[in-house]
Amino acid sequence: MHFHLTAPRLKTLDTFFVTTSDSDLLGCYAWTQAVGAALLPILGDLEVSLRNALHRGLSQYYSGADSFEWMLKTRPNPSSPAEPTYWHKLTRYTHEDVLGAVGKIAKKKGKGNATVDDIVAKVPFGFWETIIKGLKHKSHPAGMQASVLSIAFPNAPDLATTPYDDAAFVDRLANLLSQVRDVRNRIGHHDQIWRTPEFDSYGNLGFIPRRPRQTVNSLRLLANQITWLAGWIDPEITNYIKASDHWWSLQALLTKEALTVYRKNGGRVGTYEAVIRTTPQHEVVTWPNKTPRTPEKIHRINRRRVSNKIFY
Repeated sequence: MHFHLTAPRLKTLDTFFVTTSDSDLLGCYAWTQAVGAALLPILGDLEVSLRNALHRGLSQYYSGADSFEWMLKTRPNPSSPAEPTYWHKLTRYTHEDVLGAVGKIAKKKGKGNATVDDIVAKVPFGFWETIIKGLKHKSHPAGMQASVLSIAFPNAPDLATTPYDDAAFVDRLANLLSQVRDVRNRIGHHDQIWRTPEFDSYGNLGFIPRRPRQTVNSLRLLANQITWLAGWIDPEITNYIKASDHWWSLQALLTKEALTVYRKNGGRVGTYEAVIRTTPQHEVVTWPNKTPRTPEKIHRINRRRVSNKIFY
């Protein structure tokens, strides 16, 4: 496996984690993979909520409905009737994102069958970041920025000092999303997630981990930043994420003890299970009108399933 991962790739891990054997090195690699995999659903919850919130804000602004073809539909142009304009002014890159999404949808559903909801789900994360940055452009009508953002982010903080119509609001939000996108890209490209920079509540970069224990702390801060940003849209999104198995799994992995288990086991099968078994359990939700199962009872049930070769 070392040959296929390549020496330069492993060298960065070896140097950062100060590994002592090939097994230790692969254990560190497996831990970073597990952490990245646990982060993806949380990032996904933020991304889906973000794009739907912005789409709703722009749709409400242009049509009064929750879903409208603001990025696709054209309207009459009084100054040049032969050249209708899009409802929302797009940059060349965002326009290409929309056309690219339409093309991909056409391959599956047939030409002309792409709905606005299909497009919203298909355009990349960076599309929404660019849309937000563009809201402060002078070509947009007065009041548009505040109208769209107040609908999309009704629970945004610091509105007394940075209201929706302030360019600083857009800059702050865009900076935060840029840092989130960087994390997403690191995971997607199997990059150095262990050196992900911390960033503050304005998206300003800060401390970059230099040791494994610092990586554990920094990634915990990152997870909290993601859920905090999701709360700008609705605190219920934050609550949903933090009540999920994905969140619990991530917290279980982001400990020095979990990293130690991965290093000792070399990331081999059973490593993740070993981490879970050493992590304090939450109360298990059961069917209504039943007594909650204790950890001891769960252990007995699992042993019986194994002995009877019943797997779920």
